[in-house]
Amino acid sequence: MKTKLFIFAMLASVASSATVTVTPLSTDYAAKKVTFKVAWTTAVNNRIWVWVDFCSVPGTSPGTFEKAEIGGATATVGSILTVSGNTRGFYVITNPSTVTATLGNATGQFNWCAYGSDYPPNILDCINGTCTLRGTPPFTLKDASSATQTVLGTTVVQSSLTITTPITMTDETGYPGYFCKYVGMDLHMNASYPCQQRTSDAKNWEAYIKDSRDNQIYRITQFSDGSWWFADDLATADKSVGTCNGKRYYNGNNKPSCPSGWQLPTANQLIDRYPIATNTDPYDAKILYGCYYGLSSRTCGYNGCNDCGVRTDMVVADAINSIYNTNITGPWGWNCTGGATANTGIAGRARCVRDL
Repeated sequence: MKTKLFIFAMLASVASSATVTVTPLSTDYAAKKVTFKVAWTTAVNNRIWVWVDFCSVPGTSPGTFEKAEIGGATATVGSILTVSGNTRGFYVITNPSTVTATLGNATGQFNWCAYGSDYPPNILDCINGTCTLRGTPPFTLKDASSATQTVLGTTVVQSSLTITTPITMTDETGYPGYFCKYVGMDLHMNASYPCQQRTSDAKNWEAYIKDSRDNQIYRITQFSDGSWWFADDLATADKSVGTCNGKRYYNGNNKPSCPSGWQLPTANQLIDRYPIATNTDPYDAKILYGCYYGLSSRTCGYNGCNDCGVRTDMVVADAINSIYNTNITGPWGWNCTGGATANTGIAGRARCVRDL
């Protein structure tokens, strides 16, 4: 968390860091309102989470600082975004912004401290059944049924969870974040294999799974329709007819099997994810044959190949051959071994898909 606190005239404070600066402007005690300016130089997802602490000042003796309950907030300059049900804070989404917040539980005169952070609580890693949490403890974990569990420190043993698979989390500041967007039981996560939001292109989520059949680890990415796709080729030798340039290939009549919970995509799913060059993502985001979502792969066929990553003829679940390979007489110059050939009839490499 990138914040630092300074006391300002005994009535307010400034929270700042190399990226976020929160500057107090005025206080309306009768209306329980505080006004301040928020600005930043760089920020994750270009938004800042803002929250306020306060302490009552009865007479000349200040009280103890406590969490302010934000009863409402408006931006007179810039813009903000509130989170339904979260009275601890709100997002500032325009740089800079001037905001007025109502402190619902403040009384009389009070000192107040405004803070800004540009990084949500998240998981640093999960190693040997223990997850390390990043942010300000205590953390509140929540599962799909909205059941919650409080974690007082910065680690949690997965076997000690009293809720089902955590999906979201908040820390002491009220900043909402994801425990991990992928909730499959085959999630594999540690410092080398993080579950995180990608910083480039579509800024979608990526994670890693482990195939229980052979302990192979695969990178997966989530699309805007919620589906998860392999970003790596299926490595299992199951039903493989050989390799071309070191990658597994399969005969169209003898398709490979995906890990438990995963399946080969249908032809229509593959066309959605890998359209021809003139098409756009049907889920309202630029796709570029999967490059934009971190799949690092393009299909090859009658409409050609492009340069975002490996050239791929994909195996699909509902056709004899892979999509686009019916008229292929290449790929030319590939070094194929075993029973694989570079001619029509090879179903190609396999990637799996899952909806959760």
